[in-house]
Amino acid sequence: MQQPNAPEGRRGLITLNPRFWVVVLLTGVGAGLAGGALTLLLYLVQHTAFGYTEETFLQGVEQAPWWRRLGVLALAGLVAGLGWWLLRGPVSRWLGRSSGVSESVWSERGRMGFVRTALDAVLQIVIVGMGASLGREGAPREVAAALGSRLSELAGLTSAQRRTIIACGAGAGLAAVYDVPFGGALFTLEVLLGSLALPLVLPAVVTSVLAAVSAWVVLGDRPVYLAAALPTSGSVIVFAVLVAPVAAVAAVGFVRLVAWSRRGRPTSWRLPLATTAVFTAIGALAIPFPELLGNGKGPVQLVLDGGGSLGLLVVLALLKPLATAASLRSGATGGLFTPTLATGALLGAALGHLWVLVWAGSPLGAYALIGGAAFLAASLQAPLSTVVLLLELTHVGQGLLVPLALAATLGTLVARLLERRSTYTAGLGDDLIGAPDPLAPDPECDRADAHPTITRPPWPPGPARR
Repeated sequence: MQQPNAPEGRRGLITLNPRFWVVVLLTGVGAGLAGGALTLLLYLVQHTAFGYTEETFLQGVEQAPWWRRLGVLALAGLVAGLGWWLLRGPVSRWLGRSSGVSESVWSERGRMGFVRTALDAVLQIVIVGMGASLGREGAPREVAAALGSRLSELAGLTSAQRRTIIACGAGAGLAAVYDVPFGGALFTLEVLLGSLALPLVLPAVVTSVLAAVSAWVVLGDRPVYLAAALPTSGSVIVFAVLVAPVAAVAAVGFVRLVAWSRRGRPTSWRLPLATTAVFTAIGALAIPFPELLGNGKGPVQLVLDGGGSLGLLVVLALLKPLATAASLRSGATGGLFTPTLATGALLGAALGHLWVLVWAGSPLGAYALIGGAAFLAASLQAPLSTVVLLLELTHVGQGLLVPLALAATLGTLVARLLERRSTYTAGLGDDLIGAPDPLAPDPECDRADAHPTITRPPWPPGPARR
């Protein structure tokens, strides 16, 4: 069936057929339930590892004795190394090879094995709960994408449809754990698919909204970050214009650091040695700086509340990305969304401390959000999804909409001039073909064994050929 917005005589890859939409609905609900279950597992590991009950994770880590921070991180490194050595070595003989989300979306050869992906996701959640400096959203994003991949194969969908379902599942996983239905949909479209065409917008929105609503059953409906009302002021607008290029340059450095961390990672017996050594070193740094542990939610909330001295914020803004990159380099796997946001928020808050000496006018949390928007948008090269994600994560309303949009747009433009890769494409190689084009002819609609012609969209989410 031809899409309603497709040009005359052209058939979209994403056809409006019942099987496709059944898979969309099941993927959305499955993403929400999986995200809720993995989040509960995260909370269980956090409370057990650091021995706290009612406090937040950062408060629990701060109250834990120094030897517990060091010991838990050393144990996390050993668990991570042995776990991934098994998954990537002996166990892979039975479970087979499994691609990540990006490879599966941007390569026709990519396939996500559900069982192996699920085991990998549980391992990610366990080490993040034990304090690894990685994001918790990576696990539910991959499980939801793998579920969509498996359902697509069972339903006999075409290659382009399957790859689109994988992208929608990944965005739905993000929507579920952070309660960001529209941010998750825009993440699918802007970061993974690189297109806002209607045939892609519809399944992306449906899966993310269903995932967020399904996760409410387990997690409830509340913002991830608590922020007071932050109205726009002249000081904030000028700050957004001035800080965006600075944050963008820093973000380009972070993207290149991520690319480096994904190259030449240890394998075989070297993997558990590397993860144990790196995680132990991070645990030692956490003795004076407990804010380094975890995905970065604690530091973001700290600066939104106006806390942290200038010296502490500068140190954390330097150490947080280094800890994340070192974890990846050691062979660990995890999300990058919250560590990226935390780095940008810390940078924005540090610069905000200096800016208010020149032109006071807004709380420190406003400058932190501006810095987070510029840094995150530049790292993802996705200004639209960044703005919507921050509005949904904090529920600050429209008070900061204009400066957030300014910072995200200018940050993306400056970063785009210096580096075409994002944190999701850095280090993945240059042989990926890009996302499915929803307006390209799809031979698989007529012949199941045919291979569709895929064209790279004009704003490619995949790595540029350099």
